[in-house]
Amino acid sequence: MKSYSNDLRKRVIALRSKGHTGAEVAVLFSLSKRTVERYWRSYRDTGSVSPKRRGGYRRSRLEGHDSTLKGWITKEADLTLEQLKERIREQLKISLGTTALWHRLERLGLSYKKNPKRRRAREI
Repeated sequence: MKSYSNDLRKRVIALRSKGHTGAEVAVLFSLSKRTVERYWRSYRDTGSVSPKRRGGYRRSRLEGHDSTLKGWITKEADLTLEQLKERIREQLKISLGTTALWHRLERLGLSYKKNPKRRRAREI
C-alpha cells in the first residue's frame, strides 16, 4: 500500500491544530482515527508530516572493508564462502551469514570461477 500524500497529511494537521478532534478529521477525510492521531503525534514529535521511509536498502556490515575482501580473493581465488566468513569473523570481528557475504561479493563484482579441472572431468 502506498503512503498518503504530503498534501493530505498537511490538511489533516491543519484541521487538527485548529482544534478539531481526531474522529472529526478522520470522518472528513475518510481515514481511520488511528491514522489521524499517528500523523498528529509524528508532527508534534518531529515537526514534519512526511512519511517514514519504507523498506529499502540496509547497509552492509562489510561496507568499508571492500578493499580487504578484494585483496583476500585476489591472493587466494579458491577461498570458499565459509572460509571467507571465518576470516571475516576472526580478523574483522564481523559476524554475518553466507547470503549476506554472497550479496556483498556480488555487488563488488567478485565471483568464484569454476575449477577448470573439475569442469573437464564432468564433460567427459
